[in-house]
This record gives sequence, C-alpha cells and structure tokens, in this order.
Amino acid sequence: MENRVYVAKCKEYEQEQVSNAVGRLLEEFGGAKELLGNGKKVLVKPNVLMPKKPEDAATTHPAVVEAVCREFINAGAEVTLIDSTGGPHTKLVLRLLYGKTGIKKAAKNAGAKASFDTSSRGVSFPEGQIIQNFDVLSPVLDANLVISLAKAKTHGFMKMTGCVKNLFGCIPGLAKPRLHKKYPKQEDFAAMLVDVCEYIKPAFSILDAVYGMEGAGPTAGTPKSLGAIVGGFSPYAVDLAQSYLMGMRPDSVYTINNAASRGFAPSTPEELHWLGDDPVKLRTSFKPARISKTNTVPKILENCTGCGDCVRICPAQCMAIAERKAVIKAKECIRCYCCHEFCPEKAIFID
Repeated sequence: MENRVYVAKCKEYEQEQVSNAVGRLLEEFGGAKELLGNGKKVLVKPNVLMPKKPEDAATTHPAVVEAVCREFINAGAEVTLIDSTGGPHTKLVLRLLYGKTGIKKAAKNAGAKASFDTSSRGVSFPEGQIIQNFDVLSPVLDANLVISLAKAKTHGFMKMTGCVKNLFGCIPGLAKPRLHKKYPKQEDFAAMLVDVCEYIKPAFSILDAVYGMEGAGPTAGTPKSLGAIVGGFSPYAVDLAQSYLMGMRPDSVYTINNAASRGFAPSTPEELHWLGDDPVKLRTSFKPARISKTNTVPKILENCTGCGDCVRICPAQCMAIAERKAVIKAKECIRCYCCHEFCPEKAIFID
C-alpha cells in the first residue's frame, strides 16, 4: 500500500515560490523525468469546474498549474490540460473556463496545450465496485500518464474534494448529472468516484493547498490559507493528508472511507509516511459545509437572477424558473446539491 505524502510549505502564489515547492515535491519521488518513464504524453487534470477567478479559491491556481506543467515539459513531455464541467462539454465552454480561471495563460507560459478536444469514449471496468461502464474524455484515454492536480476544498455532498474527486472531471459534461441521479446516496456516489479513480489510475497526484475553500464548497465558500502544496503517488493518501491539514475527521469523508475499506489506502493520517515540511505546523481547521443529506433541501435566495443554470444542471429535473426566480420541487429533490455547486450568483443556500 502506497502511503508516502510530501508536504511542501508554500504561503503565497508567487511563481518562484510555487515552482520551488513543486520542484521539491516531485524530486522526492524521483523527479518528473523518472515519473515519465518511457511515456511522453502527459495529461494534467486541474480543477476548473467553473469560470471563477483564481483568487476565489474554487479552481486550481494557475501558478501551480504552470509550475507542474513546466516540470514535465522540461523533462521532455508533451503536456495537455483539460477538465469538464457538469454542463455541456463544448469548445465555447472550455474557452470561458480556460480564460477566466487563468489556465490558458498558465499553459502558454509553460509551453503546454489547453485541449479543446470534446470527444469521449465508452470504457469497460469490470473490476468496479459499483460502476463497470462509463464514458471518459478522449484526451485522458490518449495520455501515457495522468496527473491529478486538485484544489483543497470542502464539498456539500462529499464533505471534501481533493485528488480523487478531481478525477470526476474526466467524465464528459452532462454524463455527470446522470451519474448523480443514478447514485443519489453519498456512499454509492463515493464508491463510483473511487471506481473512476481506479480506472484512470493517475501516475501522480498534487494538491493545491496554498489557499483552500471552507464552508459552502466547492464553489460558494470562503478562501482560507493552508500554506502548502501536497503530493504523492496515491491520490487516496494525498486526500487523507488533506483531511488532516484541513482539520477534518477522515471518517467523515466518503471517498476516504471507501478507499480504506478496499485496502487502497490507510484510514488514519497517523498511518501515512509524511515527508517534507512538518504537517503539524500547517494544520488548521476548516469550517465544513453543514449539510444533512436526509433532510436539507436547497433554498433559493433573493439574489437569484433566474439565469437557469441550476435548471440545466439538475440531475432530477426538479427545478424550474418561475417569475424570474428558480424554484425547487422539494419532494423530487435528490439532495445532490449540483444546483448549489454551479450557481454563479451564490443564490442557493444549503448550510
């Protein structure tokens, strides 16, 4: 069982400081060239689920993206970046995502390519605990190795989003709401996420925890300093380290529980092999998204503009626009909180 995790102290997104932290981290595991092996095509999967500014802490910061891409390019790799939101996976959407989040500039600075290939292919995974067939973005399937480049955030449905949950972005656009509808229970959804992670098998996982998000994550929370970049071979080990640094009980995080039950990772931070800077000195306490799945139906606030994004994203199709405001059919709501996650106005309240 791989349980090594490297913690590199990094207080701000100044490029030299970030590059130094990423370089130290990768060097501990042999460096980018060693990770590449004989492969040349690297797919870096950042978290860019919404067109948010980097300072909102909802997406992987471009300084971290640039540093990671440059390490692999300097090692001789061809680096491509891609993500997919829970809405339509189109070139127009990708242009908006890459531009607003700073990914386009980061890729250009590093010499990487932000992919506009919106195709996907069906895959079979008989070993899956709960899902054996699903679609995956073609650039992910065409890569020799995948790097999960996640953002440290709380999450209304999964409690926490990190390197494992980040790989859900390898599923194309509107296939995501369908999976939310198919697996409305948190434990089942977490098992599906671990299945997807096991299929993709990222070669390395890195967490942008310089600033994370607390409270109403993954998009409507508040930025909070963590001061670190964390990485390791195992996305499960990095997620476990993340839960420790954010002051969260690991047994409250569904993906950590599922991975531990399958023997993929330890169940407690004490079982990790910590490397790098002292995690005790960096540990803090993040406010969680206080949601009870059994009885919390999202509420629409007065600042709702009636844009309709929530209606389009809702897996249960239980939302509508009436008198220029969103409304929810409470009896049909499956409490997946996709509406909250994708509301551009932070007008959906579930805390």
